[in-house]
Amino acid sequence: MRRGWSYKATVWLLVLLVAAVAGSGCGGSAVPGGAGGAGGSGGGGGKSPIKIGVVVSITGNASSLGEPERNTVELYKEEFSEIAGYPVEWIVRDDGSDPTQAVVQVNRLIGEEKVAAVVCCTITPSSMAIIETVQQNQVPNISLAAGAQIVTPAAERRWVFKTPQNDSLMVDVLTDHMVAHGIKRVAFLGFNDAYGDGGRQAFKEVAARKGIEIAADESFARTDKDVSAQLVRMKAANPDAYLIWAIPSGANVAQQNMKDLGIDKPIYQSHGVANRNFLELGGEAVEGTLLPAGKLLAAELLPDGDPQKKVLLDYKQRYEGKYGEGTANTFGGHAYDAMLILKAAIERAVQGGADPADLPAFRAALRDQIEQTKELVGISGVFNYSPDDHHGLDRRAATMLEVRNNNWALAE
Repeated sequence: MRRGWSYKATVWLLVLLVAAVAGSGCGGSAVPGGAGGAGGSGGGGGKSPIKIGVVVSITGNASSLGEPERNTVELYKEEFSEIAGYPVEWIVRDDGSDPTQAVVQVNRLIGEEKVAAVVCCTITPSSMAIIETVQQNQVPNISLAAGAQIVTPAAERRWVFKTPQNDSLMVDVLTDHMVAHGIKRVAFLGFNDAYGDGGRQAFKEVAARKGIEIAADESFARTDKDVSAQLVRMKAANPDAYLIWAIPSGANVAQQNMKDLGIDKPIYQSHGVANRNFLELGGEAVEGTLLPAGKLLAAELLPDGDPQKKVLLDYKQRYEGKYGEGTANTFGGHAYDAMLILKAAIERAVQGGADPADLPAFRAALRDQIEQTKELVGISGVFNYSPDDHHGLDRRAATMLEVRNNNWALAE
């Protein structure tokens, strides 16, 4: 009996040992949250993930811009979940359209999540608010906001880049349209914040060069529900046209007030209204609106030789396939451009020997490679960054549009 028991015990001991070895070999994939899940897509060979923090205005008064930015990251994050052999995590946070919250979220991403780079923010005031944070921590940031001051001068914005067209570029396009149509006196109405101030300054500088007089200059808050008092003063100046520098819903408030006051002169808006929300909120009141914008909204009308056409149509088809017809807009495109730029920069940094495990050195290498971006075809335009230019776009990046039948059309 003792001999039989010893034999059985030996057999059971072998079974237990085999089970233990098997368990240790597969346990990494069986345990939720284990190392095998880093990056969210498999791959990467067990390497630590490269983390990218994304802070956009999913809620608040800039949500019509921030939602498509968030949607774009969600749509493409799987495709961009492994770069240069490393798993990549895209961590999205909401700043509520509040510059203070933008700073809080960026600090958390840098300090707690240890991100290699940041994509922030949706609006110019928030993008300006985080500059000191990313500069001091030496973390590259790609802004999704328009203000030229975000990246100017580049020597003082060493760690900051942006994907939208600068105010000055868009003003150049829209003033060319004004000159071509004999408009000589323009009344300006803009937000009383960094976005409005950036547009105002750019318009003053470009208008002076092109012989356009600013007949009136007024401002309003993003949260204002009525700007009739400002418009009455502007109307009294008898301008040839009006220029509103705002985003929805403030831009819609101003234009509805114009319709209510019987203003029938041409109305120009900034590129900040180049999304479906402006049309849906505005209805009949925004018919005939003129604005400069990226080419996405008129992608089908571009000549086949345009280098952006295929990229634009592919993005539009994919975005609208997920979120519905007519939903693709330039703001989601700004986020896609940031992802493209970071993907190429990460690949070059790793190929150059940068190790993501050495986070400070990798951040520096990534910054340098973003600055080396050349002829990268995106949604906003064709990017060419340099030590003197962290905007990277030229006149190829914009066209003039007109609202016709509650849709976008090329302006005449």
